Amino acid sequence: MARKTSYTTYQGQTWDQIAFDVYGDEIYADYVMENNYDYLDVLVFSGGEVLYVPPLPESLEGTMPPWRNSTTSSGIDPYDV
Repeated sequence: MARKTSYTTYQGQTWDQIAFDVYGDEIYADYVMENNYDYLDVLVFSGGEVLYVPPLPESLEGTMPPWRNSTTSSGIDPYDV
């Protein structure tokens, strides 16, 4: 069965909520954003916007976006201080 490639937003929804609904994890919000340049200025959606949500490429599955990386260049976890 093929994955659905469009997603209709509901009022008040954010990018991370959309990623969670579509891919099961909010870490894919950047991928949703990359595929919907026309909506990048939207922080909170009105209802009824139709977004393109392609299947995740294998190279993205299980990776963290750069801003969620828990270690800095020094190798120290900033959340452990």
